[in-house]
Amino acid sequence: MQLQKIAVEFKPDATLEFAVTYAHGEADEPPNPGTKTRTRSATRMAAYGLRRALEGLDKGTPIWGGFATNTRTSRDTIIVDREESAA
Repeated sequence: MQLQKIAVEFKPDATLEFAVTYAHGEADEPPNPGTKTRTRSATRMAAYGLRRALEGLDKGTPIWGGFATNTRTSRDTIIVDREESAA
């Protein structure tokens, strides 16, 4: 399996919700939602990806990647794993 995307949502009741998107390789078992094994695998991938993202933010050179804004929310994209100099 290959991690593709992690989304973290901060819920109003102070809980965190993680959405983990990943690709299955040819040798991987087909998707089987709701199993303990699949949940453990997704949790391990999310933990690895989040650690890597934090290390990149701490040690890397953040590059601005774009933004979107409306009257209620803003979203900034920060790209770290690229070999460029900061603007």
